[in-house]
Amino acid sequence: MHNLKFGAFVDVLDARAENEAHQLDLDLANGSQPGLLAGVAVGVKELFDVEGADNSYGSLTRKDLTAKKDAEVVNRLRKSGAIIIGTTRSHEFGWGITTQHQTRGSTLNPWNLSKVPGGSSGGSAAAVSAGLVQLAVGSDTGGSIRIPAAFCGVLGLKTTWGRISRAGGVSLAPSFDTPGFLAKSTKLLTAAFLATAGADQNDIATISTPKVIASQGGDFDFAKLRIGVSDSESSISLNQQRKLALNNLCEELKVIGAKVFEISAPDPTASFKAFVPHQMAEAFHVHTRILKTYPEKASLYGSDVRARMEVAAKVTASEYIDARRTASEIHSHFLRLFETADVLITVVGSTGPSSVSDPDFVLLNGERTALRDSMMPSTVPQNLAGLPSITFPFGFDDDLPIGFQMTGPPFSEILLLNIANAMEKAGIISVPSPPTYIGNLN
Repeated sequence: MHNLKFGAFVDVLDARAENEAHQLDLDLANGSQPGLLAGVAVGVKELFDVEGADNSYGSLTRKDLTAKKDAEVVNRLRKSGAIIIGTTRSHEFGWGITTQHQTRGSTLNPWNLSKVPGGSSGGSAAAVSAGLVQLAVGSDTGGSIRIPAAFCGVLGLKTTWGRISRAGGVSLAPSFDTPGFLAKSTKLLTAAFLATAGADQNDIATISTPKVIASQGGDFDFAKLRIGVSDSESSISLNQQRKLALNNLCEELKVIGAKVFEISAPDPTASFKAFVPHQMAEAFHVHTRILKTYPEKASLYGSDVRARMEVAAKVTASEYIDARRTASEIHSHFLRLFETADVLITVVGSTGPSSVSDPDFVLLNGERTALRDSMMPSTVPQNLAGLPSITFPFGFDDDLPIGFQMTGPPFSEILLLNIANAMEKAGIISVPSPPTYIGNLN
């Protein structure tokens, strides 16, 4: 599978995948109706349990553990006919955006093997980008689907909080965690969403989720689409390539009839400031009270995650309450925004990926800047508000794809998928293959 080239997979389940593919062929030959994802090769982010696969969640604190059964999202994918190829690498416990680890193994970006793939769903994004699988499961707590989708030049679907069950896996911050998918086509994203969305008694967040109503087909009418574009220059600095790509995207959308206009969106810097203590407090609770790996096994954590845990231990109740209040204000701001616009389009991050040799930092306007500060202000507002978003590539910056995200109101995944599909048909969205794509390898 060329996995060694990219380090995208933790566990490859060759024998089981071959048996399942053979059984699927027999079932179809005997007249069974194919599921939405019949025969589609899928990689599953290692934060979700896959029966018989490594169950370390990316951490040496759980070394040599094996999952006893599938997470619910994996179970639903199998029922739809998907073939689970294996588990893809995540940043340790999902707490990071580089998918690098000093000793356990790291993932490389198929566009440039000296660059990180993003994270924490870096293995999933790299596997799809490189052509190792057609579809991959990811999760998003603060940008963990959207950042690697942007860095690796693929499509990424972050779902509404509570839309897809999280049962059967590890949580980073329960108020934000949302399962989703990475793929090269909107058709696969849509099929994966339809196969997995819906209530699950084992995840209380999903109990009141509305029933998904699939599109009836037909051509999408861009003349009725109102697209808001955030003027966030004061908070997110964009270089010339990113500014040009944003302008070109807006012009192409106008040409096909969409109404595109500037709109006031939640402030990215203020959002990130509120997100950090909120997420840290919940992650600290998960690790100390649920997993019970910290502080008992503190020495086995990667240095970056251990350092975050030490900071998280100092978050006060007042800081957490203030952050939750800000999250409510941001949610209200978005709801007001969607009274005027149907969707919001923003650039994912101020820069492209960092280097493997210096993964936590990038150059931003000539200054060495933390990668988290470059990327996460553009992604965490959607997590604070629990909103769905689709990331797609458009344009290049220093020969690396630029990612844009399209955000919609709560439970608007079908609308977002329909818009993205129509943009795909119009040639606006075109997912490129990297130089290392396995179709180009001998």
